[in-house]
Amino acid sequence: MNKKHITYICGVLAILVSSLPVTAQNINADEIDASVRAAKSNSIMFRSSTPEEQIQRQAYEEEMKRRAEYEQEMQRRAYEEEMKRREEALRPVNLFGNSLKIFAEVNGEIITSQDMQERVNAFVVTTQIPVNEQTKNMIINKVLEAAIDEKIKLQEAYKNSVVISEAELDKGVQNFADANKISVPELKRMLRKAQVNEAVFRSQMKAEMAWVRLVQKKAAQNTTISQTDIDDAIESIKKDVQQQKFMVSEIVIPKKKAKDIELLVENLRYDPRFELYAMQFSESLSAKNGGRLGWINKGQLALPLEKAILKMKEGEISNPVLYGADYYILRLEKIYTPGVDKAPIPNEDEIRKMLENKKLEEIAEKYIRDLRNKAIINRKA
Repeated sequence: MNKKHITYICGVLAILVSSLPVTAQNINADEIDASVRAAKSNSIMFRSSTPEEQIQRQAYEEEMKRRAEYEQEMQRRAYEEEMKRREEALRPVNLFGNSLKIFAEVNGEIITSQDMQERVNAFVVTTQIPVNEQTKNMIINKVLEAAIDEKIKLQEAYKNSVVISEAELDKGVQNFADANKISVPELKRMLRKAQVNEAVFRSQMKAEMAWVRLVQKKAAQNTTISQTDIDDAIESIKKDVQQQKFMVSEIVIPKKKAKDIELLVENLRYDPRFELYAMQFSESLSAKNGGRLGWINKGQLALPLEKAILKMKEGEISNPVLYGADYYILRLEKIYTPGVDKAPIPNEDEIRKMLENKKLEEIAEKYIRDLRNKAIINRKA
């Protein structure tokens, strides 16, 4: 019955009712109540459910309850695993015993086993990558290289009269705490629990802050981006979106340091933090970006690497692939297919920023590489 029919019937009923004399005597409430209760309605609001419908509804409600309980259980397990990992990460591990040994000498300044132990503890508490059989040797190597770079950066800062004040250092520590969503007192408690001297943590922070200032100073006259650079980049991007491509992340380990690479791959397959491992262990320029290479066109990668990528599904991690003097561990993030997927083209400001960052990274990498080559480094352990 449509709306017009309903309106017409209601109008007729109104006329009929209004033509009848209505008094209290005319109304029998009991009869009306009985007739209403006896009336059967086809409305879904009043119709009783059939036994089959009641069974279906009960089954549906039970299924929804089971799903909710399952989701809660998965969340609980994930939380417990995260807490367990954090607890494991915060547990100090004595790797070098109690005797004091010299690990390395950098331009006359020494790095001792105590320096190494505290920096290993700092590495673990800040990255939450646990020390285990899969990661131990790689963490030690990473920490030693970082300690050497720390010496080189602080020495270069002193040579160039770059000074980080205590107030600036305090601000840097505050920014670090904010980025990790903890307070500075909480950070200090974490360091104490992990047996990390606060002075060691501040020294690492100071070296990085001084290094940023050094690179910015050196890059000030070398990061000019012209309109031609931007136009060329836009044209290149427009052509690029017409080709199939893969979004890839990498961890690059030199062959001479790859003794534990199979263990690293094993670790990566149950720990989803690929970006963190790339930042800490990879020796590629992409390490600073968590190993992200961005979109790579089909045919652009070296043949052994592309063969590995073509066999992978999104989210998978490859076995180690030897190419040249390095092993590559690849993760396939996404696949882009022209005509199916859409790729937005960045605007001029975004392209300018991208080109400036690229130049800055290149300058920083060359700077530290040159300093390492000039430094007198004697590794003793």
